[in-house]
Amino acid sequence: MAHEEANLNSFAAVLGNDVAIKAYHDGNAPLFPDGTIIAALHYRFVPSEENNKAFGQTQSFVAGDPTNVQFMAKDSKTSASTGGWGFGHFSPAGTLGGRAARDLRPCHAKASRDSVFTRYSS
Repeated sequence: MAHEEANLNSFAAVLGNDVAIKAYHDGNAPLFPDGTIIAALHYRFVPSEENNKAFGQTQSFVAGDPTNVQFMAKDSKTSASTGGWGFGHFSPAGTLGGRAARDLRPCHAKASRDSVFTRYSS
């Protein structure tokens, strides 16, 4: 799971294929091997009226409307110009968004683990 505030205000369920999970377990991160696929399912976060009523204060938030789905796929040959990663960005309707590797790479290049922000949690 990931939580982003500021203008994003989102929760994300971050998923990895077997190659990604094996790299984390084997301690190979921050360098993920070719074949790694990571997906992030992003949702707005909203207060849970039901939970907050029980708590007597605003402290519980749940996933709201979906905002986008993003994929990263590691292929050092095909995506050499973007650090070995190909990126996909899909709208809530499932259409391919306008953000491509050239747009997502500058942000992901700031991540200290091979362009991946999210840490593995077992």
